[in-house]
Amino acid sequence: MPKGSGHYWLNRTKKQSPDFLPYGRQLVDEDDIAAVNEVLRSDWLTAGPATEAFEKAITEATGARYAIACSSGTAALHLISVALGLRQNDVAVVPAITFLATANSPHLAGADIVFTDVDPDTGLMTAETFRQAIKKHPPDRIKVVFAVHLNGQAAPLEELSAVAKEHGIAIVEDGCHALGSTYRTADGSQNKVGDCRYSAATAFSFHPVKTIAMGEGGAVTTNDTDLAQRVRSLRNHGMERDPATFSYPDQGLDRSGSPNPWYYEMHSPGFNYRASDIHCALGLSQLSKLSLFSERRRQLMKLYNEELAGLTPAVMPVHRVGILLIPYCTCIPY
Repeated sequence: MPKGSGHYWLNRTKKQSPDFLPYGRQLVDEDDIAAVNEVLRSDWLTAGPATEAFEKAITEATGARYAIACSSGTAALHLISVALGLRQNDVAVVPAITFLATANSPHLAGADIVFTDVDPDTGLMTAETFRQAIKKHPPDRIKVVFAVHLNGQAAPLEELSAVAKEHGIAIVEDGCHALGSTYRTADGSQNKVGDCRYSAATAFSFHPVKTIAMGEGGAVTTNDTDLAQRVRSLRNHGMERDPATFSYPDQGLDRSGSPNPWYYEMHSPGFNYRASDIHCALGLSQLSKLSLFSERRRQLMKLYNEELAGLTPAVMPVHRVGILLIPYCTCIPY
């Protein structure tokens, strides 16, 4: 980061609008611009080394085994839904308080959506509200529950997992608000959101109002090798270039047994949900400042809690849970 730029960002408060605080304000520094320029001058604009480097950095930031970069958090949720095999007559459980993409994505895959109530203090789904939703619907139709980490707060994954296991329901984490957040489990360990300790996969968003900004971008994390492969294939039209997957090796391989460079197969249709190297270069540079961005959001959360305290109970700050909360979309002053 250029000398002094972070300090300037943390203290620029003189040009605020007299009418309202901004919904969000990204910080793009000279090192971010340089990273993007480097890609623009390279031979790769998409599906190249910047994408691979960004995916590796996401695994390091979350502790997951695999990360697959994609075009948005919505794309991440949709890729997971399709990769899990959701189809017509399946049911996906979604908390009533979330962004519309959490419900739209499994619905686009064919599933019906069942909404659960949430804790009135945190806005998070609880094990009890999850159980109530299961009781009201045929449990054999419920295939997946989407645990939303709302406002950077970690959903109670350990408790939700216990309920899900009783009924053979997969857990997907909507971590679009929560890159950098952590949660504590009953054994005392502190875990990173996105490590997929209790879930099949986690979806992240890197829209400008999220913790890091790619312009538009997202990622899927998972520890499941097969699921990761399905997500990667679906991200790129469903194209299969791995010779081990070929249904027609006589066409895919040359006389020496090497794969023909022009050959691919499509076993099921997919999408163009790739993230370009341009976006991933920005995301990788932004990721190096995750701790700065996270700390600033915590400072702003503390300020809001202090300033709003006198307005309770008419206006009450959201009760916070978790060990390391990264508040989502807290306004960054000019």
